[in-house]
Amino acid sequence: MTLAVWLAGGAAVIGAGLGLFSLVAPAKAAEIVRLRADWDAPGGFAEFRATYGGLLLFAHLAVLLAIVMQAQAGMASVIGTAFAVGAGWIGAAIGRAIAMAVDHGEHQTRTGYNAFSTGFELALGLALLAPWLGHLGG
Repeated sequence: MTLAVWLAGGAAVIGAGLGLFSLVAPAKAAEIVRLRADWDAPGGFAEFRATYGGLLLFAHLAVLLAIVMQAQAGMASVIGTAFAVGAGWIGAAIGRAIAMAVDHGEHQTRTGYNAFSTGFELALGLALLAPWLGHLGG
C-alpha cells in the first residue's frame, strides 16, 4: 500500500470517527460545531444525526471499504471515493475561509475556532486527495 493510500485511510478513519461520534452523541456534536436545532421546527434535531453523523460516517467508510477491496476493485475505486470525500472537505474549508473573509463584519467569523477548523478541513481534504494527486504525477 502506498503512502498516499495510507494518508487517505488515516483521514477516512478520522472522518468516520467524527461521524460515529455525531451519530451517537448528536447534542455534543452540535455543541462542538456551535449549532442549535430550531425548537420551533419539530424534527430538526435529527439533522445532526443524519448529516454530521450518518453522512460523515458512511462517506468515510466508503473510502475505507475501497481501500480494503483495492485488490478486487482496483486503485480507481480508492481514487474515486477518496477524491469525492476529499473534495467535500476542501469545499468546507473554502466555504469557511470565505465566511471569515466576507462575513466577519456582521457575524464575527474570524475566530480561532474557524482558523483551526479551516486548517483541519484542508488537512483532511488533502490527505484524502493524496491518491488522486499521486495518480496525476504518473
